[in-house]
Amino acid sequence: MKQYAFPFGLCIAVAIAAYFAGATQTLGAHPFWADKTILLGTPIGLILGYASTRLPYGRAIGGLAGLTLVSFAIAHVGKTRFAASYAEDTFAGQMWFFGWHAVVIFALATLFIAAANLKRT
Repeated sequence: MKQYAFPFGLCIAVAIAAYFAGATQTLGAHPFWADKTILLGTPIGLILGYASTRLPYGRAIGGLAGLTLVSFAIAHVGKTRFAASYAEDTFAGQMWFFGWHAVVIFALATLFIAAANLKRT
C-alpha cells in the first residue's frame, strides 16, 4: 500500500485544485452541482484507480481514458438536449448530471493509474 502514496496524494491534490479553480463548471457542468461532482467523484475515482492497478497498464489506462471521453461526450449531449428543451427533458438532465460524475471518476482513476506506473519505473 505504501507504493501508492504518491498516486493517492497526486489525485487528491489535483481534485482540490480543480475544486477551487472551478474546473468542472468551466468545462460545462451545471453551476449548482459542479463542485459536488468533484466531492462525490474523488473517493470513487480513487477506489476505481486502486482496483485497476491489478490490470495490465495498457488496458487500464486505455479503458479508463476511453471511458472518460465517452462520459464527457454523454454529459455534453445531455447538457445540449437539456438546454434545448428548456429544462423539460428529464433524461437529458440525468445524462448531464451523471455524465459529469462519471467524468470526474474516470479522470481521477486514469490519473491514479498513470501516477502509479510512473512511480513503479
